[in-house]
Amino acid sequence: MTKALQQTKNKLKVNAIIVIALVTSLTVTSLFFYKNVDSQWHDYSKTAANVYVLHDKLIQKLGYGGFIHHFKNLVLRKNTELYLPPIEKELIEIKELLAKLGAIKEYDQTALTDVKKTVLEYEDKLDIVLKLIANGAASEQIDTTVKVDDTDALKALAEFEQHVNLMLKDKSIAIDENFQIAYIVHVLTIILLTSILLIYFRKLSNSYKQQIQLTERALEGARIKSEFLANMSHEIRTPLNGIMGLLQILQPNIQKPKNIEVVSKALFSCRSLLTIINDILDFSKMEANELSIEQVDFSMSKVVESINSDFLPLCNEKAIELNIDIDDDVEDLWVGDPVRVRQIILNLVSNAVKFTEQGGVQVKINKSSHSQKQGVEIEVIDTGIGMNKEGLMHLFNRFQQADNSITRRFGGTGLGMSITANLINRMNGSIDVDSALGKGTHFTVYLPLKVSEKQHLNDSFTDVTAPDLSAKTILIAEDNPLNTMIIKSMLAETNADLHFAKDGAEAVELFKQLNPILVLMDIQMPTMGGIEACSHIRSIDKEVPVIALTANVMKENIIEYMNCGFNGHVGKPIEKHLLFKALHDVIAISRDELID
Repeated sequence: MTKALQQTKNKLKVNAIIVIALVTSLTVTSLFFYKNVDSQWHDYSKTAANVYVLHDKLIQKLGYGGFIHHFKNLVLRKNTELYLPPIEKELIEIKELLAKLGAIKEYDQTALTDVKKTVLEYEDKLDIVLKLIANGAASEQIDTTVKVDDTDALKALAEFEQHVNLMLKDKSIAIDENFQIAYIVHVLTIILLTSILLIYFRKLSNSYKQQIQLTERALEGARIKSEFLANMSHEIRTPLNGIMGLLQILQPNIQKPKNIEVVSKALFSCRSLLTIINDILDFSKMEANELSIEQVDFSMSKVVESINSDFLPLCNEKAIELNIDIDDDVEDLWVGDPVRVRQIILNLVSNAVKFTEQGGVQVKINKSSHSQKQGVEIEVIDTGIGMNKEGLMHLFNRFQQADNSITRRFGGTGLGMSITANLINRMNGSIDVDSALGKGTHFTVYLPLKVSEKQHLNDSFTDVTAPDLSAKTILIAEDNPLNTMIIKSMLAETNADLHFAKDGAEAVELFKQLNPILVLMDIQMPTMGGIEACSHIRSIDKEVPVIALTANVMKENIIEYMNCGFNGHVGKPIEKHLLFKALHDVIAISRDELID
């Protein structure tokens, strides 16, 4: 992780902690005030209910219809039997109400004292009234003596009621203030969260746009890289085709054993270079996740035979053995990608042969099953230099070998094993390796292939000799003089009548004149390219086989050629046996179509 990335990550952490702390504190503050409001509201409701109930009862007992009313009637009528019992009862009830009001903590005792004082004054006057009645005093005399005036009582009750209202009003204001504070804090929290979300959404949107731009740049870079590699492959294959072609032409015509050996080594070097080019292209496809695995029927014995024919000469030269053993239980026909299966075995055997100076290389192919899935187990065992634990750790890393001395001594790009492991993973297989310095290496590969349901393949081609095309006309479109010479020499064995065109336009005109049985078409030519020329030929004749003969060998190129009307593809550098095989294939198909 880079320093700038770490700083950005730390900054985001700090900002996140600050935001969380701020939002949490605001939320806690809001909850605190909401709790206060809730508590005050319950208190307010309870206090208001108690005060109002007691206040109403006190007014009823003390005011008109109550104690004062009965007291006045007692003074006027002097009927103690009628008015004294309710007066005494009401006095008791009034004292109880005053006691209850006095027990309320929130209640100010000042207003209550005035009411109590008035009640005590009336209680004292009651004793005087009772004595005067007992002495036979007149009502006017009693009224003059006790001065029955309810003004003070009413004033005390009025002040009492006013005090109650003020008290409840203060409580209501306090509740409103706390609620307002809680509401403001709540709104601030929402505004803060919304603002943060908007800011982060904007940043996320900008990051997303930047990511899209970076992705587009990466895709554009991958496209440019792919085009560059394809162009480089084409440019390298073109001169390599001249070298390999000339060597293949020379090989059967050389008599001296020493010269034959020189040509064989030169061809081996060319094929090694071609393997490196193919590895680089495969690695590029793997990086771009564009490498696909086909599922077709193929013969395991033919794959193994091709490996044996490739490496047996080199093993004989190094005086080491190469033994390939297919178990009797292994079916010949399987479903998978024969090119990639061959590539896996080829890379493993190539490594084994390269690093083995004495002894030999053994290849075993057996049926196997992993996790209840049937498949093939491939073992490649050598008696070579082996690897230590550190070398095994880096074995499948790209551009790396066990150590630098191996690169200096044996060469190689360090891509072969990385590509092999990637291919095996793409096939959902597995690879294990056991090795020790000086004791050789043992690779075990499992590929979950399915046994083919077919009894045999419709590929009767077993001979790589040139087909006999005597008195037949073949049209070849090729702008490179050296390639023209090589193709002419290779096809001389067919005894066909060969005609060459230097570009696509000339090829179309010659096609109209010659009526050939087969067209070999280069792709990149001046004036008119191979694809356009093939299109013109197809507008004239849809049956004549047209084979693309080009250094463009990537899968997407081949698919494009087939979609444009080509019947086959032979890549450059041209391998003579592959060219002859392609001729056999298209001629056989043409014959089948004529029979049908």
